Amino acid sequence: MSLRDKLAAKNAAIAAAADSGRPASRPSDGASKTAPGRLLEAMPLLAEKEKEVAGLEAQITKLRDELKVAASAGADLPLNQLLEIEGRRRKMTPEKYAELRENLRHKKLIHPVVVRRIEEGRYEIVSGHHRVDAYRDIGRETIRCVIIEGTDDEATDGAFNANLMQSALTDYEKYLGFKMSIERTPGLTQAALAEQYGLTGAMISYIFSFDQLPLDALSVIEEKPEIIGSTAVAALAGIAKAGKAGRVVEAIKRLAAGEIDQGQAVKLAGQDPAKTKPEAAASDKIKQGKATYCEMRRAKNVVRLQFKSEAEAERVHAAIRQMLEEQSRAPTVETEAFEK
Repeated sequence: MSLRDKLAAKNAAIAAAADSGRPASRPSDGASKTAPGRLLEAMPLLAEKEKEVAGLEAQITKLRDELKVAASAGADLPLNQLLEIEGRRRKMTPEKYAELRENLRHKKLIHPVVVRRIEEGRYEIVSGHHRVDAYRDIGRETIRCVIIEGTDDEATDGAFNANLMQSALTDYEKYLGFKMSIERTPGLTQAALAEQYGLTGAMISYIFSFDQLPLDALSVIEEKPEIIGSTAVAALAGIAKAGKAGRVVEAIKRLAAGEIDQGQAVKLAGQDPAKTKPEAAASDKIKQGKATYCEMRRAKNVVRLQFKSEAEAERVHAAIRQMLEEQSRAPTVETEAFEK
């Protein structure tokens, strides 16, 4: 029954009660004595009451919206109510994380963590995983959060967009985020993805070159995504497709170890082993006046000495042998440290 019907029924009941208590001989005052007539007379009052109810409902809705906005604007939530969803956390080096943690230990949090309510008393982290980690490490119990609404996909996209805007996000992490978007949206092309995120088609193409790397190379990059950018990856992907996947993996491993840079990794992977020249031996000549006393050559772990006379070679050989025997008996630094 609508509000209008309820008020009409109530008005009719009041009118009936009034009529039953009024003497029959009372002269008519001109008011209608039938229910339809009295309903017509009550219509202006009903309209007025309906306006009052509508006004109250509008006020209630406004208050609810204000409470919702206030809650979303920021709330100190217990850390044990915040949950991490796999795939949303961006990589951060141990050095950067230590810097963030010590900064938050001594300074106020400027950028609240973004979370989404999943049920009463539980929230999933959309953005701010490392800030949450830092607060836990320094012994805090709550952290300032902004609460958002949305679906699972919207929350995941929001997390990726927040990370994408940070210059520290590596190309490998961008690749993982873009790949997730394409896998989740059938028919989404790289061109459409570029337009969606405001990037050039060439950049998206370079980033998806990670798809062409050997799995062993991707495993190394997964541990240290900051070591390489998409331009070098595109070059290495071309080399891998040319049948040199093993050399690409080796180059990536040396890059991760800090032995070479990105340009050297591309050069090393692209080299033909059959045409690679052996490392030239280092050569020194030791003079005695204007004459050459000894010519010394070294290649890797081999040292060769050449003298003018056999007698001098014999004398130096004996001296070197004695020195090496004494050296072999002397404890090394590693041995001393181990024995202590």
